[in-house]
Amino acid sequence: MLAVTGPAGRPPAPAGYRVRTRSRSSGAWSPWTVLEPGEPWWAGPSAGVEVRAAGADAALEPGVRLDLVDPGAGPSARPRAGAPAAGPVTAVYEGAGALTRRPDVVSRADWGAAPGDGGPVVYGREVEAVFVHHTAQTNAYDCADSPAIVRGLQALHERVNGWKDLGYNYVVDKCGTVFEGRAGGSGRPVTGAHTLGFNTDTLGVAVIGRYTDEEAPDAAVEAVARLAGWALRRYGHDPSGTVTLTSSVGNGRFRRGERVTVERISGHRDAFATECPGTALYGQLPALRRLAADPFAGLLPGIGELPA
Repeated sequence: MLAVTGPAGRPPAPAGYRVRTRSRSSGAWSPWTVLEPGEPWWAGPSAGVEVRAAGADAALEPGVRLDLVDPGAGPSARPRAGAPAAGPVTAVYEGAGALTRRPDVVSRADWGAAPGDGGPVVYGREVEAVFVHHTAQTNAYDCADSPAIVRGLQALHERVNGWKDLGYNYVVDKCGTVFEGRAGGSGRPVTGAHTLGFNTDTLGVAVIGRYTDEEAPDAAVEAVARLAGWALRRYGHDPSGTVTLTSSVGNGRFRRGERVTVERISGHRDAFATECPGTALYGQLPALRRLAADPFAGLLPGIGELPA
């Protein structure tokens, strides 16, 4: 995995950077890919990288930084990506229309997370909203590489962004596998670093891939819907409803203290000046909300018998 960052203290290159890598196995160079400054890109096993300015006739500025991450092999006991983590299936009946099921989640230990910085975990009180992201990488990855991609994201969030851990609470791959994100306990209202100004009492879920023009696969959409529905219903919230949140800081779109009404399941762009989660995936959010709001829409296989 790699990321290209502009010179410190200077405005980012508006056109971004062109990047290509040389395959370690074949020696062939990949097609050129345009990256935004700091945007992570999964290249796979590579033996070389070339970076150019993306603008016509532009030259790279002195001080441009290239971060390269070898995510390693990870723990030998890591489950196969695409297969649910082992563990019991739990169904909780909380009244008509409020059935919840905790999704299968690959733990941090199983995907090989690096240890945290030792600082205290910050918690909110509940989960009032879920913000959906995309990681803005290639969609042509193998799901067997998903744990390595998540390790690469964690390394870049720490190294490039200066955060103490992975910013997202959960990461979902195109095969529908859900990975535990920021440390603090899956199922607890951990405050992440995913939606500036709105990190407290919300959940950040990122789908691996770039969904600007290409829709996210059904498996990924259903996994996010199941995760969001479960997280919101635990606190009595309707996944198809709206909520008013207060921005904790000025983030370039909303002022500090400004109150903003958003969908309970929103895109990153609804609360921040960004294209994320991509126009195509953003267009899938209404259907995703409907899936999250209907616990009987085929999302809950194997729930067993319900109480009378």
